[in-house]
Amino acid sequence: MGNIPHTTDMIEKVRVPRKVYQELMMINREIHYPNDYPLAIKKAENNGFIHAAEWLKNNEELYKRGFARGFEPLD
Repeated sequence: MGNIPHTTDMIEKVRVPRKVYQELMMINREIHYPNDYPLAIKKAENNGFIHAAEWLKNNEELYKRGFARGFEPLD
């Protein structure tokens, strides 16, 4: 049983561009459920987070997956 990975090791975080990551981290402080996806877009736009807003509009399923698993910057 020495090489069995932990469950948390098998769950990969969603990798996003660094600027998107930074903006998502600020937005997600106010978002409580992955189904609040439309609210996440609205908060991004209202706060001038253009990178996150554009990414969110094009990546609904990735956002919901990342909301549960976490996000990490690509670079």
